[in-house]
Amino acid sequence: MAEAGKKESFTSNKFLGGIIVVLAVIVIFFAFNQENISTNPLVVLPEAEETGLTPIYEKNQVEITPSSYAVRQQYFEEAFKPKRDEYDLFEKAAARLQIPLEYVPEYFALNSEKDIFNELPPVPNDFSEVAYLLATGRNYALGPITEEYFLQPEFYPNFKENGLKYWSEPDPKYWATNGYGSYPAEQFDVLSQSGRTEFYSVVFFYTGYGVQTYQGAHLIPTSNTLKYFDVDISPDTFLLTPTFPKFSKDWVYKITIQGKVKPDTPAGEYTIGFLIVDPPIEKRNEWAGEYRNLYFNAATVISPSNFPITFNITVEE
Repeated sequence: MAEAGKKESFTSNKFLGGIIVVLAVIVIFFAFNQENISTNPLVVLPEAEETGLTPIYEKNQVEITPSSYAVRQQYFEEAFKPKRDEYDLFEKAAARLQIPLEYVPEYFALNSEKDIFNELPPVPNDFSEVAYLLATGRNYALGPITEEYFLQPEFYPNFKENGLKYWSEPDPKYWATNGYGSYPAEQFDVLSQSGRTEFYSVVFFYTGYGVQTYQGAHLIPTSNTLKYFDVDISPDTFLLTPTFPKFSKDWVYKITIQGKVKPDTPAGEYTIGFLIVDPPIEKRNEWAGEYRNLYFNAATVISPSNFPITFNITVEE
């Protein structure tokens, strides 16, 4: 009995010791990774003066951390600069498809890898820094951002991680017929019936990566929004062009949205939602006639659980 008791005590102590070791490893892991966990927090900016609304940015949009670089400019360039001479997309595609490199241009119906981006404007010298400031929520002056910036696919979160795979890792069994995105998709503002009653903002609305079709879109506010706000959208009807096998100058639209609190709107918290619906029939017929089997209504995409664009407005007395 005493021998059995000793054996049981030893086993219990061994089990307890194992738990302590595991807990210690977990504590050490979190201690060493705390910097990475908090590097890209959810950013909510102070009230924006230039746009009226304040964008909110998703966690972990920027994968490369500044702590990896001693020189500040090196970080900006690595995280956002379009290094298109270094993507080697055709070489990676050849390896993926197991075909000779010289066959890859024909596979993509292009003359060279440069054709993917050749319809886009030249990349500005300060592109990396502007894109970084926007992605991390440190720049909410969206209005002055011109097409030299917002037409570059590297301007948008996760293009290098996800978008480039449509060329570097092609799948012959599938092709994307539709899809879209908005950036920044959620924004905030505070208005007052006795002070500033109007808001103004900009949203960049773009074709999803890898999409091969033309998508007609019509952007409208929800009916509930119109009970409390007068809203103007420009442009509200537009045609998104393909992003595969190459980008064109109309794959992104700079949408300006202005609104005003109606005089009888009570103080409170309001969600202004925007929806994508079918374009007017005359535009649908025009685009369907021009692009035929490559034309789709963007509204046929499965709707996200939330609005593609959301403004959160606080109305004060």
